[in-house]
Amino acid sequence: MNSIVIISLWILLLFNKVLCQDETVSVLRSEKVELTCPIDIATCGELHSLKWFKGTDRIAVVSGDGEVAKVEGSFNDRVSLDHKAQSSRLVFKSVEISDEDTYLCETTFLEPSESCDNSGAYSIALNVYAIPSVIALQDGSRNSIKNGSHVGPMREGQDLQVVCEVYGARPAPVISWHRSGGVVRDSQIVEDHNGLFTVKSTLSLTLSRQELGSTYNCRVEMKELQLVVDNHFHIDLQVRPTKINLSGVEHHTVQGTKVLLQCKVSGARPAANMTWYNTSKLISDEDTGADQLTSISTKTYLQNDGTFETISQMIFTATRFENGASIRCEADNIVMREDGDRPLHDTLVLEVMYPPVVSVKPDNITVNETQDFLVFCEYEANPASLEIVRWFRNGQEIKLANAPARYEGGTPEQTALLIKNSTRNDIGTYTCELSNSIGTDVSDNEIYVDVLYKPIVVLNMDPETPVVENDQANITLLCNIVDGNPLVLTKVRWFLDGEFLKELPECDEASTGDENLCEVDPTKMLLQNVGREFIGNYSCEGFNVAGWGDTSEENPLDIYYEPGNATMVHYPHVAIKRKSVTFNCSIEDRGNPIATRYRWLRGGKPVMDVVTPSWTVDPVGLDSRTTFSCFAYNEGGEGNAAEVRLEVHAPPAFVQKLHPYTGALYSTSNISLACRVECVPSCTISWFKDGVGIEDSDERYYITSQYLAAEPATGDFESAYSVLHFNMSAWPDGILDRIRDSSNYSCVSSNNSAGPGVRSTTYFGVEYPPENTSLSNAAISVEEGKIPPRIVCSSRAYPEPAFYWTRNGETIVKGSALVVNSVMGRDDAGVYTCVAFNKHGNHSTDAVIDIHYKPTCSIVRKEVNNEDVLLCTATGSPRESEFEWSLKYENDTLQAHKTSGDAYESILTLDNDVSAMRTYVCVASNSVGMGPPCEIEVAGYVAWWLKGDILTPYILIAAVAALLLAVILICVIIICICRRKRRQDKFTGESSTAGGSQIEPGEYENLPFHGLATPPKKEKEAITAKSNTYIY
Repeated sequence: MNSIVIISLWILLLFNKVLCQDETVSVLRSEKVELTCPIDIATCGELHSLKWFKGTDRIAVVSGDGEVAKVEGSFNDRVSLDHKAQSSRLVFKSVEISDEDTYLCETTFLEPSESCDNSGAYSIALNVYAIPSVIALQDGSRNSIKNGSHVGPMREGQDLQVVCEVYGARPAPVISWHRSGGVVRDSQIVEDHNGLFTVKSTLSLTLSRQELGSTYNCRVEMKELQLVVDNHFHIDLQVRPTKINLSGVEHHTVQGTKVLLQCKVSGARPAANMTWYNTSKLISDEDTGADQLTSISTKTYLQNDGTFETISQMIFTATRFENGASIRCEADNIVMREDGDRPLHDTLVLEVMYPPVVSVKPDNITVNETQDFLVFCEYEANPASLEIVRWFRNGQEIKLANAPARYEGGTPEQTALLIKNSTRNDIGTYTCELSNSIGTDVSDNEIYVDVLYKPIVVLNMDPETPVVENDQANITLLCNIVDGNPLVLTKVRWFLDGEFLKELPECDEASTGDENLCEVDPTKMLLQNVGREFIGNYSCEGFNVAGWGDTSEENPLDIYYEPGNATMVHYPHVAIKRKSVTFNCSIEDRGNPIATRYRWLRGGKPVMDVVTPSWTVDPVGLDSRTTFSCFAYNEGGEGNAAEVRLEVHAPPAFVQKLHPYTGALYSTSNISLACRVECVPSCTISWFKDGVGIEDSDERYYITSQYLAAEPATGDFESAYSVLHFNMSAWPDGILDRIRDSSNYSCVSSNNSAGPGVRSTTYFGVEYPPENTSLSNAAISVEEGKIPPRIVCSSRAYPEPAFYWTRNGETIVKGSALVVNSVMGRDDAGVYTCVAFNKHGNHSTDAVIDIHYKPTCSIVRKEVNNEDVLLCTATGSPRESEFEWSLKYENDTLQAHKTSGDAYESILTLDNDVSAMRTYVCVASNSVGMGPPCEIEVAGYVAWWLKGDILTPYILIAAVAALLLAVILICVIIICICRRKRRQDKFTGESSTAGGSQIEPGEYENLPFHGLATPPKKEKEAITAKSNTYIY
């Protein structure tokens, strides 16, 4: 009963503690937290003080106005106060576990009103939480288990202990173990370390096959922090296999069939190892592979319960050797091997049906043609009864039924075969093929039958013909056996054009040394240094143990030899330049094969594009003056060449002729004309002026001549070169006359045997630079906005001059005429220069273009001869202008104004009596017309100080300054006089203390001390505190 009461009281206190709290604050350790105490000043009035309690211990106090605030005890370094009118905050910089408690805020008011609901305390529950510092899994040996890792490998029946530990948490976390969604029982230990809890949960298991594939999860929950952490691990459990099954062939199989045997093992972890046996022999890796008939493949499959199913398949081709064999499959894993258990096994016995295994004998048979021979066929088979027997020769089946007279046997009852009256067609390899109900097989060996018969030969030559005679080659005649048995010739007979030459070997007992032909190879005969006399058709016949064979077909021996000597002629005998010459080459012996092509040489160099016996050179040039050679050639070689040297003449022709025109400056001191004529045989050159020959006696000229050598670079033959020199010292004044000395000069050559002479003429002109340059109009006046007439420039010169126009140093027009196609402005006026020029110099002249335009005016006001005047200046072309003055308004007049001036400006004298502002207008006109008016505004007459004179401002400033100075001096004098008079009155009058008051009645009535019995004494210089005014 007492225990029930105690429990009830404890529950009551707990509920009271929870329900009576005004606020609950939760915070993580080491974080900052503020506990706020509300202050109801509006209802309760002015605050006197506020105290903070942790449980029952006071930890801080603050005055109502916040000027006094104190944190007490050990909280002084970690806690601060933040006091305001409506609330007070207790601030923890870094909260600790020991700070968890109920905090009380007690407020005291000076005069609390009746409506103040002040219980005297505000309760705050502070909960301090801590996140776990470590959540770990460990096995029974205190080894760490990583999250998601595998534990093991473990064996079935072993004990497993796993501990899930949580360190440094607050409040104490809840740990639970889960497997496949269900909760697993565990044992827990909870320890408190200075407010931080350590919880250990231990999971203990005895492992069985049920744990296969299991995952265990340790869940840590802290509802206050809404924290859930899962750590899980997997158990790697090893178990033995539970079942083995070998399946595959039922009843029997046939040789050559792919046999699949499958061995399935289940319930093992790790996967089982599979081993195959043929009876008691292990089938190893050496018996399998790409080159073997057997292949083994093993695959492992993970099952839902975590065990492995292992399927091993052995595939092999059934042979007769597997007939009756026991195939066994064994399986185990590490669990069975460590426990010493025998492997699981299953056995299957094979029955293989196979076709006959055949062999023939004897290995070799040799017979002469027409003899009989017998071959045998032996076999082993399952079943042993035969259905078909067939014999093959060289892979081709022998049709026994087609020649019953030649064959006996070859049936299922009698497998041996007798061949009668053998021929060469019976030579070859013989095999036997037998068939039963399972299949067919051919003998794995063969019989070689050899039938001897006479040879068949063919004649070959080495090297192959034709051959060249000049090579002095050796020809080997080969008598090769094409058919015959044996394929060996012991004797050979040789024939030329059907006539017997020799039989080899020649065994003559009397011959010795190199002449002994008994041991030579009879199939070869050597022809040494063959020439044209060896040409003919060769044949042979051979002999073997069967006798002499037939003669071979004839094989021709062809020998090439070169053509004979060449002869050459040409026409014409003497070639002419630029004409053609034809060469003809001929031979008598045309060689073998007959020569049809020729080779030509020119100057010792081959002419590649000519192979005919006739060659025409067109045209003939300097390079044709050389040797020409020709010879015929064929596959046998080249014949002897014929050679001639060609003589070439050149008719007169100009290498350097006179230009159609030749010019020279009239004052030049060195003048000459030259021409060069190619001619072989040589020729002479003469000079003519206007058709008249120039003699050597003419002192005005002298002639130099020479005969030049040929020039291969240009292809020019030998040439005559002549120069006509002008002896200027023999001419009047040493200069040429511009008219008389301009003439036609000719260079004329003589004839030669190759052709007529040639003539070249030039017109010789006396040249001089431009002079007497003139213009069609040297000065032009044109109104602005109009187009001026054209100006044509001409000059005298030879050659004819060219022209261009410049202005201000820049070329504006090329040509003799200056044509302006656009209207001109006043900026276009100026000097335009025409320049005439040729290769000897230039000459120029100027044209002046004047642009006329109406005048524009401007008015300035100035003083002339002490008079105020207006000056109107005009700018126009022509510059001379007439001026007219007026007023802008009609009611004004200029009758009283005086004007003067000249053709360039006009002066209007202003009247000083005019006081109103006026606008004066000036208009200028010239021969072009009246220009635009210009105007100026002039104010009326003003006093001198209002005029815009430069000294007026200074005079006015000086006057004002002087006036101010005078006023200041007068004021100073008056002040001094007044002060002096007051001092005199003060010292000569009666004092107030002697009974004679000098104060007017009512003087003190308005002062601050009015009403006193005796007024206070006045200071000599009393100063008011507020106005800073001195009272005397």
